[in-house]
This record gives sequence, C-alpha cells and structure tokens, in this order.
Amino acid sequence: MAKILFSFFLLLFLPLLACSPKAAPAASRPKQQNKPTPQRPATNQPIDTIRWTSPANPKPPIGPGTERPGKPAGGFGDTYTVGLLLPFLTNQGTGNTVPDKSTLALQFYAGAKIALEELSKTEQINLVVDVYDTQINDADFLQLMSNPRLAKADVFIGPVRNSHVEAFANWTKQNRKILISPETPTSELTAQNPDFIQINPSLRAHCETITRFVRERHRPDAVTLVCKEKEADRLPYFQNANAAYPAGGAFTELIVPDATANFDKIDLKKYLKPGRTSVFILPTWASQDFVMAFLRKLKETKGAAKVEVYGMPQWENFEGIEPEYLTSLNVHISSASYVNYTAQEVKDFQQKFYESTGTLPDEDAFNGYDVTFFLGKMLSRYGLSFPENLDREAFQGLHGAFRFSRIFTAGNLDDGRNQPDYLENTFVHILKFDKYGFVPVD
Repeated sequence: MAKILFSFFLLLFLPLLACSPKAAPAASRPKQQNKPTPQRPATNQPIDTIRWTSPANPKPPIGPGTERPGKPAGGFGDTYTVGLLLPFLTNQGTGNTVPDKSTLALQFYAGAKIALEELSKTEQINLVVDVYDTQINDADFLQLMSNPRLAKADVFIGPVRNSHVEAFANWTKQNRKILISPETPTSELTAQNPDFIQINPSLRAHCETITRFVRERHRPDAVTLVCKEKEADRLPYFQNANAAYPAGGAFTELIVPDATANFDKIDLKKYLKPGRTSVFILPTWASQDFVMAFLRKLKETKGAAKVEVYGMPQWENFEGIEPEYLTSLNVHISSASYVNYTAQEVKDFQQKFYESTGTLPDEDAFNGYDVTFFLGKMLSRYGLSFPENLDREAFQGLHGAFRFSRIFTAGNLDDGRNQPDYLENTFVHILKFDKYGFVPVD
C-alpha cells in the first residue's frame, strides 16, 4: 500500500517540531474570482504536525520506464526518499514557532503537502519525505550539508537561495543525486550535471520566447531593443534567437547611457514604421522610473502609429505605471507562471489550502504543489531515470507549464551521448495587459 512518510531534520540537529495543528476554519469556499492578495500566515505560526497518509482506492501499478545503471525505473510499491530543503528560519523563532520571514517556506511546504496527499491516493509508490531547514546564511547551510542523513535521499527539492543552490548542485553531482531547483532562474549554474533540473526559466528562456513570439508576427526591421549600457549584455539573447530565422536581419538596438532619467533628448520617431506596427523590447526590470519614462515618451511620440512594447515579468508588480499607458501601447510581458483563478482546479486547491492553513495560497504555494506533484508523477512513471525522459514530457501545473530543454553550457556542446549539462524548464508565458490586468495572449 502506497504511503507518504514525513519527518523533520532541522539545522544543527534541533529537536523535531511537532506542535498541535492549527484548528481549521469552517469549510467554506473562499469567494475569490480574480487574483487574490496573498495573506501571510500569522507571525510566529507553529508548524503543524507531520503525519503519513495511505490511499483509499489503490490503482493497478504503472508500468516500468527506461532503466539505466544505478537508477531503477518506477514500479509498484517502490520507495523513494525525497529531501525538501526550505528556509524555515527556525533559529530566528522562539520555542516551537517560526518567524514571519519564513513565509516562502511555509507556503511552499503547505502546497507540497497537498500534492503529497493527492499522490498517496493515485500513485503506487512510497515516498519518505525529509524536511530540512536551510536557514538563510551560507555558513549554516554548509553545516547542514554535513548532515549524514542527506545521503539517504534519492531526490531533493530546493534549496532556494542562489549560493545554496550552487553549493548543493556540486554536492548532488558528486553524490549522484537528483536535484530539482524550484526557484533559482540562473543560467549555467552548474555543468556536466544532467541530474540538475531547473524549474524556473532563465533570462535566456524569457528573451528567446519573446523573440519567437515577435518574429511570428513581425519582420525584424520593425523591432528595436531598448536598454541602458549596463544592460547591453542581455541583447545577444534576442539577437541570437532572431538569427535562427532564415529571413530578415538583426534587430535595431537603442542603447542609452546608464544615467538616462528620461527620453526627452532621444528621437523615437525614427524607430517607428509607417503603416506597420513598431515593436520595442525592453529587457529591464530594476528601474520602474526608466520604464515609465520610455512609455511616456513613446505615447507622446507615436501619434496614430501602432506600437507594441515587450517587457520583463517584474513589470507586473510596478505600481507607478498608469494602466492607460499599458493599454494604449499594447504592453506585453514574459512570465514563468500564470494562475487562472477562475479554473475549477485552482479553486479546489485554494479551498484545500484554506482548510489546512486558514489563509489563501500565494504563488509559492502553487509552486510547491506543482513541483511536488510533478516529481511524484515522474518517479511513478520512470523511477530515478526520470531526468533522462524529461525532454519528452509535458506537464501542466496550476501556476504554469513545464517543458524541459537539454542545456549545454558554453564550450561544452553536445558530445553525441545526449548528456546535457543540466535540464531547464523553458516554458514562458506571454501576457498582455487588458482591463483585468496581465492575461495570456490567445
């Protein structure tokens, strides 16, 4: 009989946190149609009791997958140990509580628990889940890495801090473990590590997706890349992706000094294409003022000309840009995730989360659910050989899709044995602003 077994192994070998679970509120569906404002768990909220569950209606075993030496394929009743590494920051709390800064970990973990409970009812595998507190600083994490219990895990989810991911990627590579990085979007963080799986698409993936979307609709001479000097190293991502198309030429580049505060002295008219739509791509996210200055100047300059503007995911959180500019300039952004809050499965997840925690899930909770459910499905289908099969798998989660590409780092091209340096989810949404906010383009 399949089961999910949880246990806590906290940094510095702290005692097991096993507190009484928070009483669940009355089971009523949260009345939330549009994207909710995430509610943080109450400050110093205790972590709930960890327990295992068994499936009520076992199903026939799923057939075996592709085997490779040392990595068995999935089969009926197989047992796998999963290490979940998150920054609960228990050394900053008091007693059996954790601080408010651990919201990411709590949300991700609560989402993961719901996924594990569902997997225990549908998949014929046994999962032993060890939960580790990574803390926040590098010294504490390096101490955690000396915990001998880590070597017992087959697969890890986390950590989330960049420096922790880099250090742990080296450890898992040396110890032949599978590592799923759920947050870090950095390119080329590791090499010769085909069991490293990056869930969050890199900047390169965002730029390539924008380029494909634009080139399917416009000629390259209608496209202008706009950025500051310090951001110019991002432009080759667009130009290289554009070069894959046989017709046309390079995108035009408008690179302005880093000190540029406005576009008053820059003539944007020469970048407009009479009778056609002119496209502007801004691979910038650090300066809301810079983006707003460009949009203001473009709106002032364009007259009746048609334009489209493409930006980065962070633009969705910019508060100083008036919706009028976003609609009149046809602003699009790339995004690794999109939650359709009108979908029934999303509403069901919100209800389960609310009943379990007393609050609504944020994107970290959706991510925790998606990554954990995806891992369970892959282990059930392929066993520990699942990384070799990911480029043939398509997974649709609650907050995004997973489409994996085999990544070969610079100077380390495909050697013919089909061993990538790592695997990356390269699926990126293109969202367009309308009266309801940013929504996927049909």
